[in-house]
Amino acid sequence: MLQRLKNDFHLSMITLVGVIASGTLLPYALFRIATGNYLVGLVDLLMIAVSAFSVLMAWHTGDTERPGFLMAAVFCFGAVLVCMKLGQDVLFWIYPLMVFIFFLVAPIKALLLLLLMVCAIVSLNFSDHTVIFANNFQLMAFITTTLITSIFAYIFAYRTHLQRQELRRLATTDPLTGAATRHSLTDELNYAIQHYQQKAVVSGLMLLDLDHFKRINDNFGHQTGDQILSQLVPLLKQMIRQQDSVFRYGGEEFVLLIREIQLADLHRLAEKIRHAVWHQLALPDGSALTTSIGIATVQHAKDWESWMQSADVALYQAKHNGRNQVVIAQAEHHS
Repeated sequence: MLQRLKNDFHLSMITLVGVIASGTLLPYALFRIATGNYLVGLVDLLMIAVSAFSVLMAWHTGDTERPGFLMAAVFCFGAVLVCMKLGQDVLFWIYPLMVFIFFLVAPIKALLLLLLMVCAIVSLNFSDHTVIFANNFQLMAFITTTLITSIFAYIFAYRTHLQRQELRRLATTDPLTGAATRHSLTDELNYAIQHYQQKAVVSGLMLLDLDHFKRINDNFGHQTGDQILSQLVPLLKQMIRQQDSVFRYGGEEFVLLIREIQLADLHRLAEKIRHAVWHQLALPDGSALTTSIGIATVQHAKDWESWMQSADVALYQAKHNGRNQVVIAQAEHHS
């Protein structure tokens, strides 16, 4: 549980905001109802209920976007209703609410929600039945301070969003080749297994290893080896679809996850890739570069480790048989 909160920023923020909102609003809701202010008390209880539902939904589904937006929208709507009933007594609560909203949804959505909320509160002040601000000076002060708070909160949230994206990219992208890293491979394999179990969608796995790569580094230097690896990944990406993925598994080993493909097509694609590496990549002395590939489909995978193991055994067999070839995992032959 703690590890999941640590790894998922949005889930941790939704959980934190939900806990704080519920803990803060519950005493007020009970007090309002006890003193006969039923509308405000019910609005507070509604926000508590939506907070709890959104947190549970985010934990259960893994989707944080929709629960976060639901919570943010209800909070803004509730703030308008409470302002309409209690007037300027609750205006101070608008400012922490504005900060909360930026933790729940994307910065631009948060800014739009808050602008709509402020416009609604200001509009209520000019209605015949509601007076929120004591005078025009207080009205202008509210508009000015909420706009300044929204703008600066937006800038901070947007910069933080960009930094999180960059950190995620650095954590999941190999800086030399541009392939995805081994760190992100496990999640993708688990998703493919789950997709097969739920919808019978078959995905294929290729474990690709450049032949005699140590000899290349020894004869031509590590810089040449790095150049070959950086040329290999763009070639692989040209051979697969946008929905497929390339991962650097370690050293000169790469994993290709090919989604929605049967074994025969996976084998043909692997042969095309082997042929492309053989004829399109070359060493500084003009000699050909070759690769060995082991392939396996998700159909025989109990988990991601067994799936990788099947492809790894097939790759070992390709090496043992003389390299520069594709070998299908043994389990596939008994299907």
